Amino acid sequence: MEINSNEPRRGFNPNWIYIGIIALLLAAGIYLFLTKNKAENTNEELTNEVAIVSNDKATMETEYNDALKRLDEMKSQGVQMDSLLNTKDGEISEMKNKIESILKQKNLTKSQLDEANGLITEFKSRMSGYQQQIAALKQENVQLNEDKRTLTEEKGQLTQEKESLSEAKQGLEKTVELGSVLHASNIKMNAINNTKNVFGKEKEKETGKASKADLIRIAFDVDDNRISESGEKILYVCVYDPSGNVISANSSAAKFSMADGSEKSFTASKTIPYKQGEKVRGIVTDWKPSSTFNKGTYKVEIYHMGYKIGSEMVALN
Repeated sequence: MEINSNEPRRGFNPNWIYIGIIALLLAAGIYLFLTKNKAENTNEELTNEVAIVSNDKATMETEYNDALKRLDEMKSQGVQMDSLLNTKDGEISEMKNKIESILKQKNLTKSQLDEANGLITEFKSRMSGYQQQIAALKQENVQLNEDKRTLTEEKGQLTQEKESLSEAKQGLEKTVELGSVLHASNIKMNAINNTKNVFGKEKEKETGKASKADLIRIAFDVDDNRISESGEKILYVCVYDPSGNVISANSSAAKFSMADGSEKSFTASKTIPYKQGEKVRGIVTDWKPSSTFNKGTYKVEIYHMGYKIGSEMVALN
């Protein structure tokens, strides 16, 4: 029996091969479609994440720049504030370097972004802390200035009071000084002529003639004074010649101090014992010229503690 080779084999259907190929192609298409969608979604997510990172980075940079501006403003607020920030300069510089190192990078990761955000938050927190310290320093400075102003006013007031007390004290001292000045009374100024009697005994008598005068005798009392303390008192006697010049005791160096600070020549000085509240009577001092007396009026002035306490005159012809 002859077999026909063109006759299909029994039990084998070629349509299954086509169906398999179609199924594979369909599966490959579905896989490619799903892969493409996933890739597009992933790309979109990455794009969104990059956008978010960029926005967050821009926000952080803005916040960081604002914090730097606050730092510059704080540094310009005075020496005390600048001194405070200088003590923290190491900490501030370290944080600034870390923040700027991260922000300079182009492609930031989420962890780097979180680190930068944490550092900026801490930086801002420290700036707020420093600002509070500066505010406290300002308030303290205001209080110190107020205390200084009060102390200055009190010092000025105390100085005025001290000056017033000093003036009052000087016034009292002046009053006591003036009250302590003695006063001369019963002043007598006479020209004396010394003669000898037949027995050779010297005899004194007053004269009004310059040619007969041998000396001028000055006699006076010192009145009682209840302020001047007991003790020796120095009195200065100034005799003026008819020309109005003081006749010095020994030389032009014989001077005493006046109450106003000036100096005055004197003819003789007299030290007397004085008891507080009692009068001293009969004080006598004689003055002899180095040559003869000139005609005219002679005057005497008596001084104590730089004040004139009495005067008298005598005329010789």
